[in-house]
Amino acid sequence: MTGIATRETLSAEELQRRFYGLDKSALERIVEDVMTEEFSVVDGGILENFEEAAAGFLGSRHSVAVSNGTAALHLALFAMDLGPGDEVIIPSYAYYAAPLAVCLLGATPVFCDVRADDLTIDLEDAERVRTARTRAMIVHQPHGYPADAESLRAYADANDLKIIADAAQAHGATWQGQPLGHFYDYVCSSFGKGKLISGGELGVVTASEDRCRDRMLLYGHVNRVPSALLTDEYRHIDNAIGVKYRPHPFALALALEQMQSYEQRLARLVAGVEDFERELENVPGVSLFRAQADAGRVYWRFPVKLDEGGLDPAEVARRLQERGCPVTSNPRILAHRHNVVTGYYGVETNREFPVAEQLVQNMLHIDAYALYQDGAAERILQAFKDVMAG
Repeated sequence: MTGIATRETLSAEELQRRFYGLDKSALERIVEDVMTEEFSVVDGGILENFEEAAAGFLGSRHSVAVSNGTAALHLALFAMDLGPGDEVIIPSYAYYAAPLAVCLLGATPVFCDVRADDLTIDLEDAERVRTARTRAMIVHQPHGYPADAESLRAYADANDLKIIADAAQAHGATWQGQPLGHFYDYVCSSFGKGKLISGGELGVVTASEDRCRDRMLLYGHVNRVPSALLTDEYRHIDNAIGVKYRPHPFALALALEQMQSYEQRLARLVAGVEDFERELENVPGVSLFRAQADAGRVYWRFPVKLDEGGLDPAEVARRLQERGCPVTSNPRILAHRHNVVTGYYGVETNREFPVAEQLVQNMLHIDAYALYQDGAAERILQAFKDVMAG
């Protein structure tokens, strides 16, 4: 690993802005561009430019910009006519927005376990919970690890299922060199605060079928119906039938600026983290997750496993934080246990998820943005060596 050592300690917000390249001149240019638009963009302009760029970036024919990632999931599920009586399989190690979007349409989330090597969906366990009512799977790409998209596509085709990629943590991830939209029926992403590409608060959902794209406009984009529809099915309807999910033009401009320069910044981040990864795996008491062979992974968070029965993760995190390391150890609430899912929507799960349950108790998360700084990898690695040696 190379880099000029520095003792500079930056906040999470400052680390993110450095990665985004949002200096004063860039922000001034973005503001100037936005001021030429209406503050609520119904069609054309920055909205059209962003949707065209996002569709290409994620590998689909169409994209629809929305206010956040949860809205993206909601629209994807609505586009496939999901409703009461239907079931959607979701990994237990997922953000609660995935089952929430299912519940909003009256359908039922059904949970499965994850793979121990990369935290992605365990397809064999998904098969155990699939029923005649299963319509779809929401497949997360945790911390930037892509799930096995080729196997998922084949499984979905064989069982007449739709597959939705939750790519909020995996901007630019690929499988066999192809963007996720090449395999998935829908790719949903958050470009919210702290993501690899951020508009502050923004989301996008892609689809390659014209009817699916039209149904997303029908539900969530007031005043784009019927004029922006591609098919004739809903031209008799004089406006959106659901919630207004329209994004703000400033969010679109922020994210579009970053998307256009993302490849170069991502390459530098990936190279730095891979160097760090090779060194960290030699530290006693620490083990790493492994991306699958065909995965083109990205780094949003860098998860690390501590040996079971070894040092307490919370204590390790505290000692690392004292040394200025951007590390957390908060055990994640698994999706099937979230009180919105269980308490408000009354979803009952009578299964155990031993892999996910064990991993969340022994995991640390390093903020990958910190590794974008010159010299940071060396400092964090030395801190791990010192703390794990006691």
